[in-house]
Formats: sequence, C-alpha cells, structure tokens
Amino acid sequence: MGAASREFRTGTTEIDRPVGPDTDQSVADVLEDIAKTLWPKHTAANLAARIILPNGKHPDTRTVERYFEGSREWSGDAIAAIVSEILKRHQMRNVRVTARKT
Repeated sequence: MGAASREFRTGTTEIDRPVGPDTDQSVADVLEDIAKTLWPKHTAANLAARIILPNGKHPDTRTVERYFEGSREWSGDAIAAIVSEILKRHQMRNVRVTARKT
C-alpha cells in the first residue's frame, strides 16, 4: 500500500490572527453588569442565594465574587439564576429553571 498523501510537508507555518479591538467586551463583563443591575446591594450574596448547585446547596459568596473578578469562569447554574431572575421580573411565568439532575 502506498502513502495516504504524496505531498511533502515544508514545515510549520504561522497563522496571522486578528487581535480584537480594545473595545471588545467579554460575556463575563456583561453578566457582572446585569447582576449588579438586578441586585445593586450585596450582589454576590444575592446571586449566591439564587444559585442551586447539583447537590442542592448554594455556593459560597466568595465563589460568586470570583466570577466578578474574572478569576473563575461563570457556571451554567449562575447564568441560569440570572436569566431566571430576569424572566421572573418580567412576569414570564411560563419559564422555569430547575436544578440539574445528576
């Protein structure tokens, strides 16, 4: 049997990738702004009280503060808690967020 490809590799090449402009905003920044709009006082504590982890408990307030600092990725449960609060405040009662089943 012959080789799959008879073309020879010439070596590695570098790909030019565009660098995002300084005005780029990450999703984490937007989530933080939304959370602070929903709960202007004690934002981390209020959000932590609304997040339900798979084990049925709530995360520590410090964990939520790490989301705001950017030192930890936002969890799906935290995002779901924010979306749930928005829907609740807009009287969208036909949508319900439930805890994950493990």
